[in-house]
Amino acid sequence: MQYPGPSGPLEEGVPVLSADHPNALWLSDLYRGGAAIIADPSLDEAERARKTAEHRARVFERISPDIVIHTGGVRLAATGGREFMLRYLKRREQLTEGDVQPVEFGLILADDHYGITHGTFRNVRGGEVWTRIGMGAWRFEDGIAVEHWELSNGPKWDEWFLAADAEFEGHAVDFWTKGV
Repeated sequence: MQYPGPSGPLEEGVPVLSADHPNALWLSDLYRGGAAIIADPSLDEAERARKTAEHRARVFERISPDIVIHTGGVRLAATGGREFMLRYLKRREQLTEGDVQPVEFGLILADDHYGITHGTFRNVRGGEVWTRIGMGAWRFEDGIAVEHWELSNGPKWDEWFLAADAEFEGHAVDFWTKGV
């Protein structure tokens, strides 16, 4: 498929983001597959946890041990490696009821080097719900995810997560790794 560039069609061989690129299919499995498990009403809590763990293990096979993640937020924006990312995911689970819940995905595109996702996510805590539109940007090397950026409303992100630990003082990395 040819997409027009600033001065006409792209040249043959120029990478174009597409929904059917292997990296886009992996991103779709990562997000839509996880959302399907969360939304499946036939699963009890134990079965949902088992399927979620299996899904996470499968998708993590294509995530580099040297991955770099850039979290959302302004005050809570942090960058770290795989160990930080795993601790960050656990901390998010502690601060919400079941972590960030993917609700719906529209755009998921990728090429050999980059991927982009656009979706709606829900955070729940103590009866309070924050539904937000967000994006994820990914960088790939040889079919392996090596970098991820969470793109969301930074001030609202900070407000939501800091409300769960209002007494916190310190650096964003300390916030995301506290207690995990």
